[in-house]
Amino acid sequence: MCIALLTVSCSNRQQKVIPIQTIEEHEKNHAWYYFTDTTFLPVDKPQNVPANIERAWTEAVRISSAATAPHTKTAYAIVNRLGMLELTKDTMELYGENTLFPLNTADSLVFSDGTPVFYLYKSTFFNQDMLSVPHFSSDTDIVSLPELARPFLIEFNPKTKAMFPLVSYANIHLTNEDQVTGIFWNGKTWVCSAKRMTNDGVVFSYFKWEPLVPLTELSPALNKDSVVFYKSSAEEYRSLNTPALFDKAPQEIRSLLASIPKSYSFYLTLKDEDGTSPKSYYHEGTDEKTANAFAATKAACGFTIALFPDGTTYVSYDQNGKEKISAFRLPLLPEGCSYGDFAVAENTLYVAWEERNFYKTGRSGFLSVDLADVLKLTQR
Repeated sequence: MCIALLTVSCSNRQQKVIPIQTIEEHEKNHAWYYFTDTTFLPVDKPQNVPANIERAWTEAVRISSAATAPHTKTAYAIVNRLGMLELTKDTMELYGENTLFPLNTADSLVFSDGTPVFYLYKSTFFNQDMLSVPHFSSDTDIVSLPELARPFLIEFNPKTKAMFPLVSYANIHLTNEDQVTGIFWNGKTWVCSAKRMTNDGVVFSYFKWEPLVPLTELSPALNKDSVVFYKSSAEEYRSLNTPALFDKAPQEIRSLLASIPKSYSFYLTLKDEDGTSPKSYYHEGTDEKTANAFAATKAACGFTIALFPDGTTYVSYDQNGKEKISAFRLPLLPEGCSYGDFAVAENTLYVAWEERNFYKTGRSGFLSVDLADVLKLTQR
């Protein structure tokens, strides 16, 4: 493991030097996996993953969202077009679904009472013919729906490993021509944006709603009295989804990233312990390019982590009763590839990676890292 030193000026204070160690290819503390059109497979390194047809990112097999379930040491990752990955310290299981996933884009993993929930949409830009509504058959693990009840919110049941629609597009007063383009959930209220293609262009709408029963007790056949709707606006939706300045981020995140040069520009998507929609923050530097980073605050697994697209990773954890910050760099990816979202299962870090060409995705997969082993090496 080679060591790079990052030196940061702290105004009049003494300069702080943070060692950033690089995980080398030959080390046994990590393992690579890649996605095919039907599953995931191990590989010695991403350079040896077979070439894949480039698809628009909404249509490609890739990890679109990942998180650790609140108050547990189990992680989940949505694999677009395939299904749900359930991740523990030592196991990885992909639960596929042949009806919903191939026809829709899946995104935005959240948790309701510990249950994974995500939403579906279909990009009108890449699916101009928009929408052939599927028939749901009883021989699948999806609850049967009325023919025109396009599913919107989906639950993954951790016990049965089955996926159940909770809310349909019709339940939220949308038609087959509408597409939800974004959501924000604070644990009580859902704020949504939607768009519809018309002959005159694109029409956007904004609304919010609250279920009057626990979210996972909903179904597409729910009575209209089970949901309360409110008007929203573009301004309200944008205020919830516009990144705040980095100095408004939680103190533990600011402390974790205190050594980053002030010139470095980045957006940070932060998942906290409540399992609701992540919040985002913007660090304005002088760099022309802005990196898209991901972070998660300390939960049952005991780590606060921030991870950047080049693989630079900062970790805060308890060591002998004291808070310690370490940094390391994940193995170098092939040109055109970058790291994405992540989740932690006990002391195993699972990180998405993908090959991106503008809006298209080619090869993709994930990396598992033994955090305990890596952090031991950073302490030498």
